[in-house]
Amino acid sequence: MSILELFKAIQTSDLSRFIGSQNHLFCAVAQMFHIAGLILLLASIVLVSLRLLGIGLPNLSVIQLSKATKWLVWSGLGLLTVSGIVIFVPAATNYAPNTFFWSKFILLAIALLLHVTLFRKVTTSENPNPFIAKTTAVLSLSLWFSVAFAGRFIGFF
Repeated sequence: MSILELFKAIQTSDLSRFIGSQNHLFCAVAQMFHIAGLILLLASIVLVSLRLLGIGLPNLSVIQLSKATKWLVWSGLGLLTVSGIVIFVPAATNYAPNTFFWSKFILLAIALLLHVTLFRKVTTSENPNPFIAKTTAVLSLSLWFSVAFAGRFIGFF
């Protein structure tokens, strides 16, 4: 089964028909939840990354800040996942040829991998190597904002 056949099957599924039969406001609300999820995720990543760079919140340790914002990352990712499925399913075949769609998911996979490995290690360490901490922060910010920009450009191409 090719990707296009898979996407056609998704687009003709019962879930797709259900979403497609809803009022247009249903998809608008899904878009709003997608944006809210992105804000939750990016806000926490930015706060912790800026702290790793030594730019913000000097009264909190990286560990404290990371613990305090951890739920924002996972809540945001949950909202993004659910709302993304609602947005994707009724128009799945439109996404198959879109380069930005595929770029978004490649970047997302890399960002998640970085987040659950190096970012987590740096933000749970009492004394991380400053070079590794700053490099991790820059990589994390670059990847997550690249995911957001790729997602935004999906609608234009």
